[in-house]
Amino acid sequence: MTKNPPTHEQHLLPHLYENNYTDEISLVDLWLVLVKHRTLMAAVVVLCTLAGIMLALLVPAKYQYSTSIELGTRLSGENNVVVIESPETLLAKIQESYIPLAWRQYFAEHSAMEGVSKIEARIPKGSQIIVLSSKGSKDDGLMHKGVQQSVINMVKTDHNRITDVLRKETEILQNRAMAKLEELKDDAMLIQAREKRLGDVSVLLTSQAKEVRDDLARAKVDRANAVKQIKDESRALTLMMLDSGVQQYRQRLAQIDERLKIKVVDSRDTLAQQLANNRRAQLTQQDTIAKLKIQLANLRETRALMSPMRSPETTGPSSSLIVMLALVLGLVLGVFTAFFAEFLSNVRSRSLVAQN
Repeated sequence: MTKNPPTHEQHLLPHLYENNYTDEISLVDLWLVLVKHRTLMAAVVVLCTLAGIMLALLVPAKYQYSTSIELGTRLSGENNVVVIESPETLLAKIQESYIPLAWRQYFAEHSAMEGVSKIEARIPKGSQIIVLSSKGSKDDGLMHKGVQQSVINMVKTDHNRITDVLRKETEILQNRAMAKLEELKDDAMLIQAREKRLGDVSVLLTSQAKEVRDDLARAKVDRANAVKQIKDESRALTLMMLDSGVQQYRQRLAQIDERLKIKVVDSRDTLAQQLANNRRAQLTQQDTIAKLKIQLANLRETRALMSPMRSPETTGPSSSLIVMLALVLGLVLGVFTAFFAEFLSNVRSRSLVAQN
């Protein structure tokens, strides 16, 4: 076994080393490759730029169509305002049900329309508003506005049902409170009438007491005269009758004084307490009615803050940006094409060398 390689191998080694050396490409080599294929690069750049210009001219400008839905609110408690339905629940309804249904209804009425544009529904951070938005050309404006308005109508119909129930319940409670207030006012009038009658009774009893006192005074005078004139049994019988009369007058006067000073006073105090309780109950009912009125006033329906509108400016890349991107893409593709062409040229050259 010899250490020296065969003659044909000695002839191949320099060629192999030369090839390995030439595979190490420097920046100068890269620049020479680009200069060599500059015509091809320019053609690619021109074609990409022309394609970008055609795309910018042919693709219609897109606009943003949007609207905002403000959720209805109601008053819970004294000062706590809450929404009729949580924004997250309504957002799920809109995304999963209302938007697909609105599209189906629109295309059922406008069968000539084709294509379905995506409508996005979102909740801005920290708000209770749902924003509907979609993108389309100016010619599709009626379609986008119509579908978004259909979604708004669905939401309003659903929430109006809830609002109507809340309004009717509040109105029923308000009517009951007003009826109770009128009942309390009637009771107050009856209590005041009783107080007036007690005054009349007091005047009557005072008059009766005066008459009984006068009768008692006369009876005492008659008895005193009778005592002075007692001489036989008939006079003694008269004195007994006078004593009985005096006693009756005293009992009658005591009864009148009891009614006048105790029973009438107690009845007046009772009626005064009843009237005070009645007035407090009226104030309570008035507060209830006022709160229910506030609830009705703060019962706000779900509404669209604005009708679906088209943005004044187009969305997406502008025509100039499309052309610029096409130019950059042309440059990249041109460089890649130049290197690929050089690669193919080297492959053909080496194939010819290998064949020779």
